[in-house]
Amino acid sequence: MKKKIEQLLSMAMEHDVSDIHFLVRGKYMQVTMRTINGLEEMNSSAFDIMLFNYLKYLSNMDLGNGARAQSGNFTYTYQGNELFFRFSLLSTIEKQTGVLRILNAKKELDIYSLSEDKTITESFLRWTQSRCGMVVLSGPTGSGKTTTLHAILHHIAEKQKLRVVSLEDPIEILDDSYLQLQINEQSRFSYEEGIRQLLRHDPDVIMIGEIRDVSTARMVLRCALSGHMVFTTVHAKSCEETLKRLEELGIRKEDLKGTLSAVCAQRIYKRKKGKGRVCLYEILEKKELSGYFQNNELDKKHRTIFDIIQNAADKGIIDKEDAKLDLYAS
Repeated sequence: MKKKIEQLLSMAMEHDVSDIHFLVRGKYMQVTMRTINGLEEMNSSAFDIMLFNYLKYLSNMDLGNGARAQSGNFTYTYQGNELFFRFSLLSTIEKQTGVLRILNAKKELDIYSLSEDKTITESFLRWTQSRCGMVVLSGPTGSGKTTTLHAILHHIAEKQKLRVVSLEDPIEILDDSYLQLQINEQSRFSYEEGIRQLLRHDPDVIMIGEIRDVSTARMVLRCALSGHMVFTTVHAKSCEETLKRLEELGIRKEDLKGTLSAVCAQRIYKRKKGKGRVCLYEILEKKELSGYFQNNELDKKHRTIFDIIQNAADKGIIDKEDAKLDLYAS
């Protein structure tokens, strides 16, 4: 079984993925991995039902109750590195689906390596020097929000010497420079309860992994209004949609005007020429936010994330075909 696990991990590392998807129908199993190009099917004779059941065993799941949604965690040493995994399982009458997430596979990035645009880096550095307010990052799954956040938090903890606490579900990048708390709904440690607890530990900077509902939005706002610097994320396509989404989640415009330091939307692409990836950012800071709240629209000179994607495609930085999906969604 060790060979099957290591072949799976070898392919995951080769394609730089953190999520592996399993679909089981009877004796047939399909394996796909979320890559920079989206979900791609992976074929190997090692990927069979035995491997799927072994992952459930490693995750301490109830093997006799396959109909219940379950999730579990385990560690595995691969090529001398201890990796942390979370395996989630959903079942229907006809099939089982599982998602294996490698929680600490991503390499930590320096804040100066996030963007080749110096003005973007200058914005990130300004945020690390803020002592109160709220920064909200947005973008689809796999757009690099977690990597950006952790690079910023690491810089704050190491360079600014401030007490940083994060609430995450799951913890994807482990960092010893600050305190990371794992959400556990089964143990009643939700985002809402986690925020209540961490406020008692005198944090300077708080990171809330994601605003998922009205209750969490209310607690995030409470943190910002109480004089803390807060970083968080929401699912939205652009900066303007992020602002609208925050209002939909129950945060009043007046409160947004008083607490928001910046809003950032991002996407990540495979570089067209050469190796590696490129991350594109749209940012709204205080001055632009004030104009938006006053006029209910962005300044006509502002470049949205879609303008930035189109520009990168036109310059040959990213492939036009890769950009099409995001531009079509605009």
